[in-house]
Amino acid sequence: MASRLGLESVTIGELAKATGMSKSGLFAHFNSKENLQIEILHFAGELFADGVIVPALRTKAGVGRIRQLVNNWVKWTGRLTGGCIFVTASTDFSNRPGKVRNALITQQEQWLDSLKRLCQSAMREGELRPDIDCDQFAFDLYSLLLGFHLYHELLQNNETRNYQETALNRLLEDYM
Repeated sequence: MASRLGLESVTIGELAKATGMSKSGLFAHFNSKENLQIEILHFAGELFADGVIVPALRTKAGVGRIRQLVNNWVKWTGRLTGGCIFVTASTDFSNRPGKVRNALITQQEQWLDSLKRLCQSAMREGELRPDIDCDQFAFDLYSLLLGFHLYHELLQNNETRNYQETALNRLLEDYM
C-alpha cells in the first residue's frame, strides 16, 4: 500500500480496511499515524536488506558484488506496484521535520554507508582504483539507481534495463 499510494497516504483507517482489523485495535498498537509510518519504513527496510543487501553479500567482494547489488535493487523495485517506497517517501518528507523524516534519513544514511563499504571492499580486492572517494562513488551509484527508478516508474521506458546496464558499466569503468 505504501509503495503504491505513498507513505503519506497510508492511514490507520486504510490499513484497518485492507487487513480486516479494527481501526481502534490498530490505533492502540501504533498510537499515531506517524508511528505507523515509521514502522512501515522499518519493515520495508528489513525487506530491502533481505532482498537486496544480504543476497549481494553472498557474492565475492568486488565489482561482482556491486553488480549483484544493483541487479537485486532493480528486481526489488520491479516487484513493487508503485516503485521504491524510500524514493517516494524521500520526496514526501524531504522538507517536513519530524520523526518520520528522521527515520528516513537514518535509513538513507545506512544505505549510502553500505554503498561506500561496497566501494571499499572492491578497492581492497584491487578491482577499483585505490584513490577513489567512496562518498562520491556512493553518490554516483545511487544517482544511477534513482535514474533507473524514474525511467522505469514514471516514464515506463522499455529500454530502461539496457540504459541501466550501460550506465553501470560506464560508472564502474570510470572507477577501475
